[in-house]
Amino acid sequence: MNLTVCSQIIEGSLRKPWKNAIAVGRAYELLRQDTLDHLRFVQRSIGYRYCRFHGLFHDEMAVVARREDGSLAFRWHQIDKVYDALIEMGLKPFVELNPMPSALASGTATIFDWRMNVTPPRDYLEWEQLVEAFTRHCVDRYGINEVRQWYFEVWNEPNLPGFWTGTKDEYWKLYDASARAVKRVSESLRVGGPASSKANWIEDTINHCTTENVPLDFISTHLYPQDEYVTYPDRKGSPHAPGDYFADTVRSVQRIVAESSRPDLEIHWTEWNSLSTSSTAAVTWTENTWVDSLNGAAVVCRACLALDDACDTLCWWVASDVFEESGMPQSEFSSTYGLITLNGLPKATFHAFEFLNRLGDTRLQTESDEELPSGCGWHVTQKAETLQVLLWHQFLPEIPGQTSWRGRVTAPTVNEGRSILIQSRIGWGHGSAWETWLELGQPQNLSHEEMRLLRSHSQPQCRLFLHPEEGVPASWDFDLAPGEVVLFELRRQGVAALPKSALREELAQWEQQMSDISRA
Repeated sequence: MNLTVCSQIIEGSLRKPWKNAIAVGRAYELLRQDTLDHLRFVQRSIGYRYCRFHGLFHDEMAVVARREDGSLAFRWHQIDKVYDALIEMGLKPFVELNPMPSALASGTATIFDWRMNVTPPRDYLEWEQLVEAFTRHCVDRYGINEVRQWYFEVWNEPNLPGFWTGTKDEYWKLYDASARAVKRVSESLRVGGPASSKANWIEDTINHCTTENVPLDFISTHLYPQDEYVTYPDRKGSPHAPGDYFADTVRSVQRIVAESSRPDLEIHWTEWNSLSTSSTAAVTWTENTWVDSLNGAAVVCRACLALDDACDTLCWWVASDVFEESGMPQSEFSSTYGLITLNGLPKATFHAFEFLNRLGDTRLQTESDEELPSGCGWHVTQKAETLQVLLWHQFLPEIPGQTSWRGRVTAPTVNEGRSILIQSRIGWGHGSAWETWLELGQPQNLSHEEMRLLRSHSQPQCRLFLHPEEGVPASWDFDLAPGEVVLFELRRQGVAALPKSALREELAQWEQQMSDISRA
């Protein structure tokens, strides 16, 4: 297969909605030093704009208490530490207004190992009081100019009984109270929802807020690739081609909003990752190795570039394997959603985002002499005088017998000077250490030697190639096994380094004397 990079520029820059937000499991985890260290590492390497997490009002954050007379008392110390740390890293809060503090809750139903209360409030006015006091405190501490850049999202996946024991109408009541509270502090603050699972309740939310004249500044929802097997058991009746469910569903929400009474609404996908499956029976949220393995890198590249113009946010769930929904992970790889492992090893998914971050904003047209194989794709950008060519090959369990994708890329070079080609590859044992960990026997405790091996294998393979001819197109071969991702960066060879400055006279005399002595 021959792939050709054209010199024509595609109108419009890359928007990179995946860069708008990154997630952490819950607020309390951001009081841990290792979580903060992991988030700082991700932020230095990639650089996100917002951070979202559960558990802001959970009892462990000590936000709400009752006085002896039954009135509410609010304490912000723990939240302040979390938000101060995020802002110091250059991250703005994507505020998730949940869960229900025990002092306000109508019941005791919880979810997760850390017992997040998912019941409606006993008194919706008390919930409204909490949200208003919290919002007002944020404005007092950080200033209205800062907080008006935040997003206030009401609850998490209320369409699932595991996350909300109330009815849909009770969620609207919760949303209305929250929106009133936020806007009472300032009309310029942004509030939205429904933060639903699998793109549900989008049209309902818009219709409710329009009919009831309730503020709505954005739509938010969640999706994972394996949700196709939940909606269509073993894909029977699925209208989506293999591997297209995720992108098709994201596009469908874009259409719903565009055709609604509120086409101006921003669209934020505040949870997604590479959770995949090969059958409905294999669907799992806690033992899913697709978040650790090599193929996650190709999933990231395909989704992020296919949906660059389809939404305002694609928030990866989550940054770090320090994540306690089903208990704290006990091994280096644990089917946990993080971009980096418990002890800080970057996964294949981390490097995929790092590669995407290196792409330029200017997009170039491409041509292929035949149709690309299923799961394969490429994207070309330019940054200054450097050309970036990103290729990926996603493994699709629905397509039996996937083989390596082989071909040749031809691209224009600069007119003057010699060109160099730098290849960075995410593959088995270079940029993806999970497979190496399996070969080691999935050790519970790692020796120093094993950790050094895994750390080495967690880094992408980098190679340098010289293009010998000036001013003529560069061509090179590629070979990607299923799951692999490769980034080629073509640029002019740099100007040779200058030699040392000439020695001063006394130093030259000293050097001569030393030479004479050594020969004596």
